[in-house]
Amino acid sequence: MSQPATAMILDAGFASLPLQQVVKAAGFTTLVCSGKAQDAGMKFADIAHVQNYADADAVLAVAREQKITAILPGVTDVSYLTGSRVAAELGLAGFDTPDVSDTLFLKDRFRAWAELKGYPIPRAVNEPEAARDLPFPLLVKPIDAYSGIGITLVREAGALPQAVDLARGASRNGHCVIETFCEGALYSHSAFIRGGEIVCEFFVDEYCTVYPWQVNSSSLSLTLAETMRDRVSECMQTLVRELQLVDGLLHTQFIANEHDFWLIELTRRCPGDLYSRLIELSTGEAYSAGFVAPFIGRESAFSVRRPVHQRAIARHTISGDAESHFVGYCFAPLAARIIETIPLKLPGDPLLPAPRDRAGLVFAEFEDFAELARLTPQLKNYFSFKTI
Repeated sequence: MSQPATAMILDAGFASLPLQQVVKAAGFTTLVCSGKAQDAGMKFADIAHVQNYADADAVLAVAREQKITAILPGVTDVSYLTGSRVAAELGLAGFDTPDVSDTLFLKDRFRAWAELKGYPIPRAVNEPEAARDLPFPLLVKPIDAYSGIGITLVREAGALPQAVDLARGASRNGHCVIETFCEGALYSHSAFIRGGEIVCEFFVDEYCTVYPWQVNSSSLSLTLAETMRDRVSECMQTLVRELQLVDGLLHTQFIANEHDFWLIELTRRCPGDLYSRLIELSTGEAYSAGFVAPFIGRESAFSVRRPVHQRAIARHTISGDAESHFVGYCFAPLAARIIETIPLKLPGDPLLPAPRDRAGLVFAEFEDFAELARLTPQLKNYFSFKTI
């Protein structure tokens, strides 16, 4: 009897577990790489390899040694960027070329490409001297950080040097982008591509109520107008064709008001904090399976372009704004049914302030969509934690 094929997963955080589960169900042996031996995915993997997956050369060496037949990213940008390089070397499926991946993932490269092509983006520059012509307020960001780390809203010129130093310090490459601040509500668009066409898409309302640049509460969108959905979808379809993106997920955060929208972040890895579970509970669609499919040589099973919003589900990430030690959860009375809780800390564990840490996740179901829309932005008042 032949041995099962081996799929390498570059991420072992808790949010990668649904992806690993899909890969195992497809008959693969799972080889998980992470620099953290204690991560949840390492405990679930068939083979756990302690390796920082930011080191593409080291990951490539492990992949060759283990004779992998597939490689997948998890929920971090680094996992996709490394994966694209390893996949290119080994001729494995699912990834864009390294050049296209860098264009999408690195904020400075994407801003330059998108501006040249005329896409709706904030005006952006890379150096403080070039920011003189931009109107305040400005956002200063690392080009390659995650979860809102290193971002500063700058309202006057005197605060710009400190914000640039902070952003550069949070960047692996020491670079930042300075861009105009766009006023509007925050949304995400998760689109699955097949043969160069968007075949399934989801829009989500997103709220940052603890740390201003990290989403902690969300639900399938109830606020975004259908006309705006169409405009965003058409824009992303054009981008898919121009960059000739391979089959898989294109996940985008954007800001919109009644008249305009701006693309903020684009990624091809799976969004974190069990975003996949939010979609699956809300619509019944197999989001994680759809994400995994191209990397293991399967075709996604989506049949409807915009699946029906069936259940009034909200997702909330429990986090705080100060360093502490976790004791337990505090759930205030709420007109909703808690259907899933994912603990991420044990009593006594240290807990860093958002965006660097989280205590857990909660999925709650409301009686109707009106209550879902009203209470999702307020969930931090209902789901919190005790500290010492």
